[in-house]
Amino acid sequence: MKKEKFKLATKKGQIVYKIDINIRDENSSSCMTSCYPHGIIIKELKIVHQTQYKIALSDEWITLLDRQKEAQKKESYNHYLEEITVSVKTKETFWPNGIFAYCYTLDNPEKCLSKIKRKMIDQVNKDYGFLRLIDIESTLESLKIIKE
Repeated sequence: MKKEKFKLATKKGQIVYKIDINIRDENSSSCMTSCYPHGIIIKELKIVHQTQYKIALSDEWITLLDRQKEAQKKESYNHYLEEITVSVKTKETFWPNGIFAYCYTLDNPEKCLSKIKRKMIDQVNKDYGFLRLIDIESTLESLKIIKE
């Protein structure tokens, strides 16, 4: 039986850092949920179990991450170590609105912070960049009625 090679070498008991950067909308600041607290949160977790397919972490949800084999490409439905995930929430009623990002890393969390911040900026510019230079109030006031 041949031993499989993975992109990242991991073992039970190894430390994994979860880094969250949460920017809550000011109107969501009164939202009382403990999910997505405003700021930068770094948690130190451990790998409690791993198989050839998954890694289990020691948080309260027993987070499962996928193990990526050396020649395997990343799939969008999998979640890997060192993968940065950014989400922009704008129409939530129960959860807070804002820009949220997280990453599970084996590396020093300080190094990963700048990567996460860069990805957040790029994601906002890509998805909402067209709104950056618009002064919506004056733009709306300057519109003329066109009758056909």
